Amino acid sequence: MLKQLVFACLFLVFLPALSLACVKPEVTSKSFTTQDATIVAHIGFISEFQVKCSSGEVSSLYAELEDKTIVPVAIVAPNIYQVSWTEDSKTAGKGEHIIRIFDEEGYAAIRKALRGNEPTSSVPELFKVSVYHPGAYNGPWLRSEFLAVVVSLLISYFAITAKAKIVS
Repeated sequence: MLKQLVFACLFLVFLPALSLACVKPEVTSKSFTTQDATIVAHIGFISEFQVKCSSGEVSSLYAELEDKTIVPVAIVAPNIYQVSWTEDSKTAGKGEHIIRIFDEEGYAAIRKALRGNEPTSSVPELFKVSVYHPGAYNGPWLRSEFLAVVVSLLISYFAITAKAKIVS
């Protein structure tokens, strides 16, 4: 009787760990990037995605960015997750940025690959999401201060030459 009670207690303690991993995740995502870099030094990237599993549950998620940085994924709401990062506005590339998403098992495999100096591309991801960055506006080619100086010099030149013609 005592063995059965101990077994039942252990079963209840470890029951959450026995839950199945997410199988065949359906992912819908939306993204945002900073598009005006006139007064900021870094471009912000945000990807928000919803995950629905055909069976199992989603555990903690981790994202591998294109520069091979691993970051945790934030839980925004039930089944809604978000990953964000910044890049320098001068080096942030235009186009599609692919983010590989891993569960806890995949994260452990990534860490093992990194410790062994192996490529992380060999570790299968749970799914991928993409963020499209159309590029950032860095301001006009000519600054308004420069144009104001040029226009004032031109007006001064024409005023002085006109005065010289009138006086002579």
